[in-house]
Amino acid sequence: MKIAIFVALFLVFSCFAPYQTFAEYQELIGRELAIHGPYSWQRLGVALNEKTADDLIYAYRMRDKTAFMAMLESYDVLRVTKDTKVLVLDEEIFKGRAHVVVTSGFYKGMSGWIPVEWLKGNNPHHLFKEGIEKSKI
Repeated sequence: MKIAIFVALFLVFSCFAPYQTFAEYQELIGRELAIHGPYSWQRLGVALNEKTADDLIYAYRMRDKTAFMAMLESYDVLRVTKDTKVLVLDEEIFKGRAHVVVTSGFYKGMSGWIPVEWLKGNNPHHLFKEGIEKSKI
């Protein structure tokens, strides 16, 4: 009987777990945001195609700075800095990437793909979770 109750509770609560992840990024579509990479990395990249984006995301997630910098030197990646403004066009949560258009800097107007994690710092709910209070103004 305890196992049946545990399984029932697990199924009920597991239905709500993915919703928070999707909702966290869903409200970012159509907004102009700044991209944020790892704290120690000042140079970031916007991949021009999906294959390059997957390679860039893999290097980023493995924290392989050598491979990441080699990707930045390729002609398939736009080299941008932290806090570059982008307009979010679409997100592919399961693939871990977001389609964006660069709205500031040298590559203004060009589109590409970035890791979806780089959009996290823009969500007011995420900032609130991290302990930063939302402005009351």
